[in-house]
Amino acid sequence: MSAAPRPIRTLLVGAGLMGAFHARTLASTIGVVLHAVVDADGDAATRVARDVDAPDHGVDAVAAIADEEIDAVVIASPAATHGALIEIAAAAGKAIFCEKPLGVTLDEATRVARIVAAAGVPFQIGFQRRFDPGTARLLALTAAGGLGTIETFRSMTADPTGPTFEAMSRSAGIFHDTLSHDMDLALAICGDIEEVATLGASMTDARFADIGKPDTTIITLRFASGALGVIENRLRTGYGYETVLEVGGSGGKGVVRDDALDSLTLFRDDRIERAHVPWFLERFAEAYRGELSAFFAAVRAGRAPDPGIAQGLRVLAACEAAERSYREGHPCRPHRTEGGGSAGVAS
Repeated sequence: MSAAPRPIRTLLVGAGLMGAFHARTLASTIGVVLHAVVDADGDAATRVARDVDAPDHGVDAVAAIADEEIDAVVIASPAATHGALIEIAAAAGKAIFCEKPLGVTLDEATRVARIVAAAGVPFQIGFQRRFDPGTARLLALTAAGGLGTIETFRSMTADPTGPTFEAMSRSAGIFHDTLSHDMDLALAICGDIEEVATLGASMTDARFADIGKPDTTIITLRFASGALGVIENRLRTGYGYETVLEVGGSGGKGVVRDDALDSLTLFRDDRIERAHVPWFLERFAEAYRGELSAFFAAVRAGRAPDPGIAQGLRVLAACEAAERSYREGHPCRPHRTEGGGSAGVAS
């Protein structure tokens, strides 16, 4: 009788909202041991570690990554820290899961991708929507030609309340914090993007425009295949969180919505009631758990996790093109990226 495989000892970097959720997933995943939690906020790291009985916690991510006891690193820290942390983890030979984006610029992300490739370590980027059951079915259907030739793509992501000016100033902005999920699915379903055109507005705070960070965007896409797409992002709905994915082909249409999240729709004489989705964790809890499960399964099996670093680069290039279009006021072409195809042809 063979011995059970050694658990994958994991370090979590980041103890905010997303980090705390990942901590609970890691602590309950068979074959994984959450060894330590680190965060620049030591109190947050301590709190999350204690909540899930992780044996170690602290504020020094570099030292924690260097620990020989650690096999894998899950990065859920602020976007501006991702590039440096990926580089350190790759140099230490760790398997890496990182929330999007790869870096704050395409140049940084390209450098990081080269370092990961040279190190030969497993890497997965956190595009969790692929692991949502309905979205996964639609991805498989389109890949198999079940909708015929893809002709149209539509995706919408809308947050409930919108950020304060201070929070928006610190954030990566709508083009990287929000759009990247929609753009990942656009590329996965429709292929390379030839042209992006963006309209943006600041609906909740006029000062957002002064710092180049709109809270509402409409983005049109022209794909190399000839298909057309549109992505709508809003940071304030006033009613809750909402996502829509719609793909039209020559042989039919597929739609994934979240207004039937609990599978119950009530029909009354004066209204129809569906599930209210307050925020993204409620909508995509299963998907977030699924992406980590897929990552560790790939690490154990010795295969490359998916989506990998090449897709992270393609998405970042497309998001940068959307942001450039907003700033410059004309359609833009995403820059070519290294490995695994491209997001388009450089201007």
